[in-house]
Amino acid sequence: MNRPTAYILDLDGVVYRGRTVIPGACESIDRLRSSGRRVVFLTNNATRTREAIARRLVDMGIPCSAGDVISSAYAASVYIKEKYGSSTIYPVGEQGLVEELELAGHTINEQDADYVVAGLDREFTYEKLTRALDLLMNGARFIATNDDAMLPTEHDFLPGAGSMVAAIQAASGEVPDVIGKPNKPIMDVLLKEYGLKSKECVMVGDRLETDILAGIRAGMRTVLVLTGASGIEDIESSWIRPDAVLDSIADLE
Repeated sequence: MNRPTAYILDLDGVVYRGRTVIPGACESIDRLRSSGRRVVFLTNNATRTREAIARRLVDMGIPCSAGDVISSAYAASVYIKEKYGSSTIYPVGEQGLVEELELAGHTINEQDADYVVAGLDREFTYEKLTRALDLLMNGARFIATNDDAMLPTEHDFLPGAGSMVAAIQAASGEVPDVIGKPNKPIMDVLLKEYGLKSKECVMVGDRLETDILAGIRAGMRTVLVLTGASGIEDIESSWIRPDAVLDSIADLE
């Protein structure tokens, strides 16, 4: 087996859990970088910009720049730009999504948009649902940053972006193009962004149905860490099988 040149790391449940860094994560990431491997942070979180995610990692003691991060918000903005050009968009999401769309050259317009882009929105309202429905019924295309049903926190789970996406889909009957893990678009953006080949990459995640499945579909080697959502019992009952299982990111070599 060829030596991997890049490690693709999920964040919540792999590098940190809520506001707490996973023990050994900083040292493991430093060790990978010192050995010449590229480290990329890949997250379905669309509420923060890449810059904000990088700052959070730096505050946790992990050197990082925006260029080391691929988020579903960034991937959605690139996906639309490359496929359809600069577009007019109605975002159902938080400020991080809005900023990533604008940074890519898209225009935000709530009244006349070519695309409805939905992500996690902790201020989601009936009014926003109605606006999205109206635009979709008048020909706008539906894009979802991700369809994760739940959002992990330090102690429990909260409704995720998939809850907003499902509401819009139920109202409109439109099926969205879903960008984030485990779907192909975010992995295509990542590979193109860094000029990587799938066979050179290792996807490290804590969730079988998003992280590990994304890696498998992209043709990457996969590692499940047991510091997040999925445990040994989940592997035993699932058809999704990682190439390796580790107690935590600290055990990566």
